[in-house]
Amino acid sequence: MANRIERRLDNGLMVLIEPLNRPAVATSLLLPTGAAADPLGAEGSANLLHAWCQRGAGGRDTRAVNEALENLGARRGGGAARESTSWTLSCLGADWSEAIALLADTVLDPTLPDDALEPCRALALAELAGLEDQPAQKLLVELTRRYFPTAFGRQLMGTVESVGAFSADALRAHQRAVCCPEGAVLSIAGGIDPDSALARVQALFGDWAGQATALPPAEPRTEPLYEHVEATTEQVHLGLMYGDVPPTDPLRYHGQMAVQVLSGGMGARLFTEVREKRGLCYSVGASALAVRSHGYVVVRAGTTTERSAETLEVMIGELRRLPGTVTADEVERSRVRLLSNEVMNDESTGSRAGRAALDWLWLGRVRSPEEVRAGIEAVGADSLNAYLADHRPERFTVATLGANFTWPAGLAL
Repeated sequence: MANRIERRLDNGLMVLIEPLNRPAVATSLLLPTGAAADPLGAEGSANLLHAWCQRGAGGRDTRAVNEALENLGARRGGGAARESTSWTLSCLGADWSEAIALLADTVLDPTLPDDALEPCRALALAELAGLEDQPAQKLLVELTRRYFPTAFGRQLMGTVESVGAFSADALRAHQRAVCCPEGAVLSIAGGIDPDSALARVQALFGDWAGQATALPPAEPRTEPLYEHVEATTEQVHLGLMYGDVPPTDPLRYHGQMAVQVLSGGMGARLFTEVREKRGLCYSVGASALAVRSHGYVVVRAGTTTERSAETLEVMIGELRRLPGTVTADEVERSRVRLLSNEVMNDESTGSRAGRAALDWLWLGRVRSPEEVRAGIEAVGADSLNAYLADHRPERFTVATLGANFTWPAGLAL
């Protein structure tokens, strides 16, 4: 961390460079725009643009760009999320200077040819159609749409109607409007000279201009809600969401620990109570999610129609039982898992670059590995129970997907 370069270019692009004694270099460019910025009626724009921008750039067609990347042994990735769009690149340090130019072309000078839009549209429509064969993923889409009733709840892939209606000119105009350096973060980690890397970034990105329109606020639902989505499935899929502290809150590590107690392995409460003791389902789990201004937890399970009502009742019962009952043993098991994850993330050059970019986007600074580990170590059973007393799992947004589901008698939200 002491050798990290943090430099904001005149156009607003924040550049983070962390030299590491490794042969590889990972780059993550994070733009502060995503599906929440899609125009009304053009949902899925961010997702489709990410694919279309890769169909030729900097005077090269798709094949030429891909061959150039392959010749360098470089891998490109990323995608559109709710409030951000990411572009990632990994390669050997000796090839980074040439590879980063290809990434810059992809983002700043995409060809966006008319004849490449239709294959991208077809893939997006196929992805949407595939949701019907992935009921667990479809449930998450439906649940998120209800938890975030405004723009943040939009389907990332859009709808069949919106994707089918995209015009090339409208998408190009949207790309120019949202692909801007102000607020963007370019994070580089690995075997690289930081001064040379900064000079290369300045040469490639220094003339980039523009400021994207601010995203709408997240505005999650604040009152309980239940809705059923009728579907022809072999199982009933159950899901619920509830609010937690945002990633900017110092208590974020307590929130992460609480989720680990619920769902951090075979000794966690949901697995033990829902699957092992009662045999209600094969898979049940909870995950901590976040956008910049809001943290939230999603809990999901899939089971038979006959067992679905009891499964949901036990899931909610375990959430409500959590405050005041967490033991020291549960915290210690959860701590080991979180610390193990941190060690593995530190070993991944891509994770180092990606987390630095996300930290800067959310916090305006980069957390050191030592800070993260200290935050995890500081959580104890007493402090976690105190946290849960003030941040009880409640005001659930619940969605079920399947056929013939009956709400549990006597269960109130």
